[in-house]
Amino acid sequence: MTANPPTGTHTTVGSAAAARQQLEKALEEAGFLAPIEAADDGASLRVTMYSSKCRFADSVEDATEWLHQSGIDATAALDEKTFRVVVTLPSAESVRRFIAALLQPWITARTTAAALADVLSDHGLDCTIDVGSASLSLLVTDDELDAAVLLARLLGAPDIGTDLPRHRPRGIRRLTERVSWLITGVVGSPVSTEIEHGCAHEADRLTIELTLEQARRLTQRLLLAEVADPSARLQRLLGKTVGAGACVTTPGHAPGSDRYTITLDPEQARRLTHRLDPDLDVAPARGLTTH
Repeated sequence: MTANPPTGTHTTVGSAAAARQQLEKALEEAGFLAPIEAADDGASLRVTMYSSKCRFADSVEDATEWLHQSGIDATAALDEKTFRVVVTLPSAESVRRFIAALLQPWITARTTAAALADVLSDHGLDCTIDVGSASLSLLVTDDELDAAVLLARLLGAPDIGTDLPRHRPRGIRRLTERVSWLITGVVGSPVSTEIEHGCAHEADRLTIELTLEQARRLTQRLLLAEVADPSARLQRLLGKTVGAGACVTTPGHAPGSDRYTITLDPEQARRLTHRLDPDLDVAPARGLTTH
């Protein structure tokens, strides 16, 4: 006798529940606040939309219309406790379409911003980047915009502010215009800038609006510029590879030396060894210092 197929609710390859991990990762990478829970059928996923980054207003009607226009086979409802829109995704395909339509633009933008922030940090530029789904705002805040002058030097214009009275609003405005034209030339298309003049308690603040493509081109150009202190970049890359706490120093007795000391704890040494040779299983028993 042939047994009847099971009738209970089970996670299958094509169910939304099977793609839950993929959705959780995408939400995290996109910076979305949207808790996930399994639906009553055990195969669908319910996503409660708390994030302000949604492409639809906080109403069932707008969410339903957006789902339809995006070609996503899903339903929207209002949670009676939180009054938030809840999107129910019934299949793995609906999860993939949901990620592509709503989350992927933000993932791409945040990845682009992170790359730009890394290269700016490598050059000692402490800037703030506000992320939109299709653009970035680069905020340079500094007295007399010294950071903007450094950015210009890295882009091949070391004398951009030498003849300007940067302690006056007029000089800052002219510097802003020059920086705008310089970055426009670097990225190959016009960028917009906005200046907020400082006061006794606030530094000058320059905002540079960039599309994602402009941000990528600026990043590539900055990657070509020589880093004044290579240890900063090495420190950042080590941190990403082995975790915070790895130490990169220049021997104090050798000013200008091209030698660096890398100090790792045993766990960090194991991670670095595994990264260099994944087939080698090493568990060092003591700290490691290498030159």
